[in-house]
Amino acid sequence: MSFETDLEFGKDAEKLILKQIQVKYPLAFMIEGKFKAFDIFVPEIEEGVEVKCDRQAESTGNVFIEIECNGVMSGIQTTKSGWYIYKTVSRTFWVRTGVIRRYLIQKAKDLPMFCNTPKGEHSAVRGYLIPIEDFALLKGKL
Repeated sequence: MSFETDLEFGKDAEKLILKQIQVKYPLAFMIEGKFKAFDIFVPEIEEGVEVKCDRQAESTGNVFIEIECNGVMSGIQTTKSGWYIYKTVSRTFWVRTGVIRRYLIQKAKDLPMFCNTPKGEHSAVRGYLIPIEDFALLKGKL
């Protein structure tokens, strides 16, 4: 896996998620560029959607929820999205952002912290590892 293939997987996932959302909400659209608040906007419900992709979740048994990048709050702490869509190789989880935040508040002391600088990147990210089956229980429906 490289930065380029991860980026391609992420872009493909965003397009797939957008198409799925547009079945119910045809006005939904992708936010292009470096807009940090969310990836997709759904005008019909006035909510943003954050799409996260992880090709290693099945092999590690965990999803990674970012909380910091280069010492600055990021990820789940700063998103303005109402929904977090987490795409792995074989599964897609639709979870309310607030549900993830509440889960982390309740469970943070029991979850492993993960720090890494992804291959091909210069940013150091920090976040929590949530067992994938626990994360599956948080799912909702958009």
